[in-house]
Amino acid sequence: MKRNQSLSVGIIGAGNIVSNVHLPVLLSREEIAINWIADINPIKAKSLAKAFKIPHINLPDNLSELPYTDIILLAIPYGTRERYYKAFKERASAIYAEKPFAISLEEHNRISSWFLPYKLSCGFQRRSWGPTLFTKHLIENNIFGKVNKIKFGVGSPSAFVGSASFFSDIKQSGGGILFDVGIHGIDTMLFCTSSVSLRLDNVKMIFEKEYDVHTKADFTLQNARDEQFNCEIMVSSLQDTINKLEFEFENAIISFSLFDLQGKLNIKSLNETSKYRISDIVSFNTIYPITPYQTFYDHWSCFIDGILKKEINRSSVINTLLTTELTERIYKEGRKEIQYSKAYS
Repeated sequence: MKRNQSLSVGIIGAGNIVSNVHLPVLLSREEIAINWIADINPIKAKSLAKAFKIPHINLPDNLSELPYTDIILLAIPYGTRERYYKAFKERASAIYAEKPFAISLEEHNRISSWFLPYKLSCGFQRRSWGPTLFTKHLIENNIFGKVNKIKFGVGSPSAFVGSASFFSDIKQSGGGILFDVGIHGIDTMLFCTSSVSLRLDNVKMIFEKEYDVHTKADFTLQNARDEQFNCEIMVSSLQDTINKLEFEFENAIISFSLFDLQGKLNIKSLNETSKYRISDIVSFNTIYPITPYQTFYDHWSCFIDGILKKEINRSSVINTLLTTELTERIYKEGRKEIQYSKAYS
């Protein structure tokens, strides 16, 4: 299939992520034709379809009756997707599922086995974001020396962390704030370091009923060059966190917030004797996505290119297996000695 040939897309889910980003991005692409949108709330789907001038359909009871499209965007809560995967596994459709993808390795591998690797993508869009790609470049090229420590934090007692609507049903959310929000930090750490293995060193979790509201974890990552990275995360609605992702190199500290829509990246020198030219840090021919539209566009480009070339890339679910493994191991270890917040003790 040539690049200028049309790929049909069907969209399941009419939430904010679709209206705010996915639809504007997809409609800007010449090779994409949106054939329909559907939602469990037909009024919502019809309203969104009218606003964007695209067709809408009602969700049939038998999902196999959904019209075929080359790509399915699955932008619905994690816990509601299983029956859609089962319905589409007999088709040739490619699937783009919003994050998170799976809570366990068993689930990850089982669903992955139903689709060709290059036809299954997950919405870890920060893999295609400028600050992430830039940091990965710094690590791979040893620009600032060895990475001594990586820290990620998100949350505070004064601000709710996560998608509140999902927390009314553990079957929909799959977990608490680690699974809903913290997984972005986990995946970005793994992607930037090109990690291939990990060791979980320490975990402390606090739950409110079935939902984790605080996670503190230490772990060690290792890449194919046998470089090791000491990592620390804190995802919390109970304590103040650093609210950023921080890479401490030998000669500099790089930090940025995964939730800063402006894509600001801070660089602090740790060695006054070291001098760097801009050309040493980044190629002038490199253009990094910064805004949400640019980032989603780039992530969709990766997925589409993978489909056309029949190749896996950073958008492919198969390349997020370690993210699922680390998340599952943190939950498993954290539940061994469950602590509950005072509100529910």
